[in-house]
Amino acid sequence: MGPPPVAAGDDGFGFPMNKKITVHIPATSANMGPGFDVLGVALHLYNEVSLSSDPHGFSHSYHAPQLAVDIEGEGTAILPRNPTNLVVRAAYKVFEKAGRWPKELHVKLVNRIPLSRGLGSSSAAALGGICAANALTGNTLPEETLLEMAVAMEGHPDNVVPAMSGGFCISGIIDHEVRYLKFPAPASLRAVVCSPDRPLETQEARRVLPSRVPFSAAVFTSSRVAFLVGAILQKRYEWLSFAMEDVLHQPSRAKLIPGLNEAMREARNAGAYGSALSGAGSSVIALAKPGATANHVGHAMQKAFAANHVPSRFRVLALENKGVKIS
Repeated sequence: MGPPPVAAGDDGFGFPMNKKITVHIPATSANMGPGFDVLGVALHLYNEVSLSSDPHGFSHSYHAPQLAVDIEGEGTAILPRNPTNLVVRAAYKVFEKAGRWPKELHVKLVNRIPLSRGLGSSSAAALGGICAANALTGNTLPEETLLEMAVAMEGHPDNVVPAMSGGFCISGIIDHEVRYLKFPAPASLRAVVCSPDRPLETQEARRVLPSRVPFSAAVFTSSRVAFLVGAILQKRYEWLSFAMEDVLHQPSRAKLIPGLNEAMREARNAGAYGSALSGAGSSVIALAKPGATANHVGHAMQKAFAANHVPSRFRVLALENKGVKIS
């Protein structure tokens, strides 16, 4: 038997044709210092991914859509507008898994998350494409599957999980499944994110990591991660000054980011509770009180980078307890 007949105004799958889906995906900061590939928090800075289908509906079999991609904001000059675009590749994975291919596809991206700065831009792209495509095809796949698909594209869950769920998250891949714990991100903290003008690709940042670490580094890391989680949950923010210290990845990556150590140090001197490299970099994240203190911290990090001949800009962002939003 072939596919069921298509009713007027219906695409054959039970929802109207000409549908447009818009997804908002938050920026994220992973690691938070010692929580390498484990800890992450969502930030109040959103990318938008919009997908719209054509009036001819969907095909049950593979049919490469006639594609149009519009991009605004970050990456406008360098991101591809063809099927190699990460958002498009992610959407196509959903179409393939769901067995529902649009004959035409219009993609509009409004990018506010800077690229290759350690703020989860690639996670936002993958997750945005996956969630928008799933909604466009009638929510055929469960949330757990969407999360697993995004993590498979990224290779690790530390950015994907808080982008999907919001909040302060502990995540890992256990027995081939993505598992995580979400905690409320404190409203009384601000993330001061200082981003150097120079990008840093994740592959390069991982290439410099050591293949072995001494036992003392493992003990140091486990203690700092425990104190970091405890400090956030118990609001003992004064402990973040040492709880966000790291010996696993930041010392190696500091060689790729002139001014990194100085920026982290000056953030704390300016009143931040703690500071760390955001994800793989090149941004630095500092947690501070809202208001004048947060701005003072941002200017201090800017000056530290400038002293190393690295221009930068800073943002003061609330921590975000909501993840992906679909409309």
